[in-house]
Amino acid sequence: MHMALEKKYFTGVVWQDFQHQELMTLFTKLKKARADKQDKDAFRFAIAFLSMYVNHHFKLEEEYMDIYYYPEKESHKKEHKGFIKTLKEFRLKHKDYSEEAIDELLKKVNQWILNHIFGDDKKLGLHILAAEKEKLGDPTP
Repeated sequence: MHMALEKKYFTGVVWQDFQHQELMTLFTKLKKARADKQDKDAFRFAIAFLSMYVNHHFKLEEEYMDIYYYPEKESHKKEHKGFIKTLKEFRLKHKDYSEEAIDELLKKVNQWILNHIFGDDKKLGLHILAAEKEKLGDPTP
């Protein structure tokens, strides 16, 4: 299964869509590695990638929320903090690779993509685009 960012899920914010695609690419590679029973190194890479990803991606999103006065900023930031906590707890629980660990990680990343990216981030992207159009004086919604 290749999980690509379908156009209907684009936020329209280029950097955000690019970073979301990176996460989906990681998910796809991890799922394939699991199916091929070559998932030990993929698991280690995924843990390292996710640590870097959440720090960079969430910080950037939150900066844009501040710049464009996003009305749902606090609840969105709470979601980010919750996912960071989930990843920390996961790393404490699974210090080493196991099939159970990779299955749990796949489930957590998939849930994040479906619930947060395709929902909350889509709304944030629409807000950013509308605010940028207004800032530039573009009358189209």
